[in-house]
Amino acid sequence: MVTGAFVGLDAVRAAEARGLSTATTSSIAVTTTTSTTFSPNEFQDVAPNTTVTVAITDASAEAHTFTIIGKQGWVIPSAITSAAFDQLVYGHSPAVVFNYNVTSAGTITVTFPSPPPGWYEFVCTEPGHFQAGMYGFIAFGMNLPSNLTVSSPNEGPGAALFIIIGTIVTLVVITLVLGFVVGRRKGGQHEMPPERLGYPEPPATGAPLSGSTEESHHP
Repeated sequence: MVTGAFVGLDAVRAAEARGLSTATTSSIAVTTTTSTTFSPNEFQDVAPNTTVTVAITDASAEAHTFTIIGKQGWVIPSAITSAAFDQLVYGHSPAVVFNYNVTSAGTITVTFPSPPPGWYEFVCTEPGHFQAGMYGFIAFGMNLPSNLTVSSPNEGPGAALFIIIGTIVTLVVITLVLGFVVGRRKGGQHEMPPERLGYPEPPATGAPLSGSTEESHHP
């Protein structure tokens, strides 16, 4: 299920939205650039609950998509796996708000029904394009959150969390190893001598065995 792609993320993905605004537009224009980006990559206060006209220009002369993800108020982590990304885009819960396959150079104008007030991320679903930075955000009936930036999306704990966990695990392993080594050394110091255990003490190196005699030879 698509919802699996978001497990554990809803606590860190939401961003504080700005208040609803009064000025809205029901038409937008976006260009796919040669640097694998959208221009512009932010749309504020697009009219909600109506028909939106979008003019899509392919200035890169290669295949792209303009896909508005169906999950409101979320930022897709840049480190998302290809499988999770595909499930998010092509799954059915939630369905994408809008998708158009850009297959030729030039400008084409299409329409789509806009959702209720909220904000969404839009992406290019061509392999590797999202990871290269081809994404942006669009808000319907409101402005985008003030703490949301396209150039540095809110990725939640992500890498930082893994670094912290990795550091803790490393320190625990080091502590266990040092404890084992020190324990072995201390155990050796307090080891009971063999004679206390009922065994004869082994002879010193080079010393004659107990009970042996040496023959003397006189000329």
